[in-house]
Amino acid sequence: MKKNVFISLILTTALGIAAAIAANGNNHAGLPEIVRVAIVRDSRELDLAIHGRYRLRDLSSGEIIGKGNYLIDSKVTLLNRGILVGFAVYPSKRLIIEPARDASIIIDGRPFRGEVTFIRTPNNRITAVNNINVEDYIKGVLYHEVSHHWPMEALKAQAVAARTYALYSINPASKPYDVTNDIYSQVYGGRDSERYRTDLAVDYTRGQVLTYNNKIIPAYFHATCGGMTEDARELWNVQDIPPLRGVPCGFCKDSPHFHWKRNFRLRDIQNALNLHGYKSGSIKAIAIVDRDRSDRIDHLKITQKNGQELILKGKEFRDLMGPNVIDSNNYEIVMRGYFVDIIGKGWGHGVGMCQWGALGMARQQFNYQQILAYYYPQSVLMNYHEVPSK
Repeated sequence: MKKNVFISLILTTALGIAAAIAANGNNHAGLPEIVRVAIVRDSRELDLAIHGRYRLRDLSSGEIIGKGNYLIDSKVTLLNRGILVGFAVYPSKRLIIEPARDASIIIDGRPFRGEVTFIRTPNNRITAVNNINVEDYIKGVLYHEVSHHWPMEALKAQAVAARTYALYSINPASKPYDVTNDIYSQVYGGRDSERYRTDLAVDYTRGQVLTYNNKIIPAYFHATCGGMTEDARELWNVQDIPPLRGVPCGFCKDSPHFHWKRNFRLRDIQNALNLHGYKSGSIKAIAIVDRDRSDRIDHLKITQKNGQELILKGKEFRDLMGPNVIDSNNYEIVMRGYFVDIIGKGWGHGVGMCQWGALGMARQQFNYQQILAYYYPQSVLMNYHEVPSK
C-alpha cells in the first residue's frame, strides 16, 4: 500500500485522539496508581536482601512486626508458625516489606522499587508480589519490549500502550496480583531494566492512557504483524470495539521477523497433538481450511493415514506447537512426504500495536499520538486520573 494512503488513514483515525491531547496537556494531578506484579510465583524459597531501612508489616492486621536498617542476603521460607526471613520467624500469612525511600529490595538477585509482599499460597509455597507505582513499573518494562535505541516517538507509543495495558489489568478482587512479570502479561525486570531513554519516554507520557467511551482499553501489542493486525475478538472473549480491530500495516517490512520458515516432522506434530489431549494417529496431510480477514488461519484440517480428519482452530494449533516455535498464525503449508514446511509472516498474536510497525512509522516522522491513533482506531488519549470509569 502506498505511503499516501497510509497517511490518509492515519489522519482520519487521529481525529478522535487529537481532541484529547490538548485537554490532557501536562495534567499530572493525583498519585500514581499502584500495580501489583507477581515477580516470584509458587516457590519453595527465595533469596532476599534489603539495602537500607525497612519495616515488616502483617497485611491482615496492619501491625508492624519487624524493622531494620539493613538485611544481608537471607533465605525466605515457610514454617508452620509463619514466614522465616533469615533467622527470624514472623507469624504472618501475608508479610509486606515497606522500604524507606532510598532503600532497595533485592529478590533472587534482582533489585526492585516499591514494596514487596510475601504470600503463603494454598499449596504452601511463596509468591512474591511487587507493589509499585505504575510509572516506575513501566520503566522496568520498556527495555524488555523494545530497544532503548529506537526513536523516541516509538518509545513513547510503547510507554502509553504498556501503561494502558497495566492499568486495564488492575483487579483487586481477582487475584493477589494484577500482572505477572513474564510474556503472559508484560516482561518486567525491576530497577535493573531501567534505561535513560526508555525512562524519558515514560516521563514524557506520564499518566497517559488509551480509552474508548471513557474506559481504559486492553491495549494489546505484539512484535510484527506481517501486513495487517488482527481483530482481538478472533483470539479472545473481549468486547468488539473499534480500537481492537485490525488495520493494514505497511510499516513493519524491515522487521527480521517479517518472513520466517519452520520445518517439522509429521511425527512430532502427531506427538504434540497427543500430548495436548487430541487422539491422533499417523498424519498424512495438513491443509488450511479458511482464514480470517487479516489473512491469519482460522481453521486447519489434519488428515490421518486411516482417513480420519481433525479440524483445529489456527490459534489452538499454534498454542500446542508453541508460540515461540510457530511465530504467528499467518503462514502457508507445504507438504514434503514425512515432513511439512510452514512458511509464515510476522511474530506474535497480531492484536493492537505492531511494535516494528511503530518503529517504521517513527522513522517516517510520525509522532507517538499518530502511531497510537493508527493502531488503536477511534481511541482517545487521556490522563488516567481523568478517566471516570476503568
